[in-house]
Amino acid sequence: MSFKSRVLCFLERNLIARPLWVLYYFLPIFIKLIDFMWPKYDNLLVFSGQFGQKFSDNSKYLFQNFVKHYSDEFQIVWITCNKSLIGTINPNQSKDFQVIYQYSLAGIITLLRAKVIFYVMGRRDIPFFAFSRKTTIIQLWHGIPIKKIGTGADGDNWLSLVTRILNLSSYTYWICSSAIDRNATALCVRLPIDGVVITGLPRNDYLIEHKNVPSSELLARFPFLQKKIILYAPTWRDNTIVRFFPFDDFSLEDINAFLEANDAYLLLRGHWTDDIYARNGKLEYDSATEGRVVAATHDMFEDVQELLPFVDILISDYSSIWVDFLLLDRPLIFVPYDLEEYEKERGLLYNYHQITPGPKVSTNKEFIEAMQEYILNPEKDSEKRRYIKKIFHEYDDGLSYQRIYELIKSRSSSRS
Repeated sequence: MSFKSRVLCFLERNLIARPLWVLYYFLPIFIKLIDFMWPKYDNLLVFSGQFGQKFSDNSKYLFQNFVKHYSDEFQIVWITCNKSLIGTINPNQSKDFQVIYQYSLAGIITLLRAKVIFYVMGRRDIPFFAFSRKTTIIQLWHGIPIKKIGTGADGDNWLSLVTRILNLSSYTYWICSSAIDRNATALCVRLPIDGVVITGLPRNDYLIEHKNVPSSELLARFPFLQKKIILYAPTWRDNTIVRFFPFDDFSLEDINAFLEANDAYLLLRGHWTDDIYARNGKLEYDSATEGRVVAATHDMFEDVQELLPFVDILISDYSSIWVDFLLLDRPLIFVPYDLEEYEKERGLLYNYHQITPGPKVSTNKEFIEAMQEYILNPEKDSEKRRYIKKIFHEYDDGLSYQRIYELIKSRSSSRS
């Protein structure tokens, strides 16, 4: 049973929780009516973060570029449910933008006045709020999916129907990175094809800009980043805990010996939802991190996009992180140890072996050999990576923020 299914069962059986469920799903219907009647400010843009709690991902980078390039033209606001972010995002009290707490009078009025709203996850980024068709809603999402998302993952059940009515149906645009990504996204989230727009992802603007100029602040905090860095970043599983080393011949000693010989570090980074398990000692961080194998949790590296320019080799599975990493043209290794099970339970949008430009390893020996080959010859498989990059990235110019700006302007012009 998936996490969402377990939560749903709890809500259905718990009489105390049921009113909260009703409030979460149906209060926005009334707010939509108020939003429809409220006058809008044409130049007011509101950005939201992951569940209203984080300053990260596509929203963060688009927000920063809009502040940098368009603050004279727009009133730019970051809305948050996390009060601690207010001083963190705007410590110098800049007048080019505002950071506003959602559960305040100013937050509510700002949301009602906003002409454009940006999401990065979904409706939970701005909890208990919904917008009428007078507001332009742009879903930036948080990756280029190779696995099923939205209703494509949920199937046709009553919960997905409610979600579409109250959530997905309200999106004006959904941002994507290429033609094939647009088609897959439109199918998964059930938006018309012209509602899915190819702009590139704002977080990859940072990646392209800093490809050869990594963060000096991050390097000052973690000097070992100047060494050879191998990042192992698998995605999360619906029903099981991720296994970093699913090898019958697993040997941490052999991996450490390899890393020592090559003056390299192996960073283990689970999906952000897995960090909960890591804190409870239920992931392999405790039993498999020593020497040059480092637990690179989200507490340590909150924003993986800042880390990626330091990475020489990326190891992953079904995560979209490796699709971003194609923009750097650096080696990729895959550990799809549960591919058959994952395809049955979650589902993939593509033929996995055809789109993954790197070796698939299933033993500790193959794992080490693949890393060694790429350290000796980083250009190996470069042609394959460039071919797949063209499929998933229509642009690699670092200007997705400009295309989103033009999308907003064209939307505004068509309505005037």
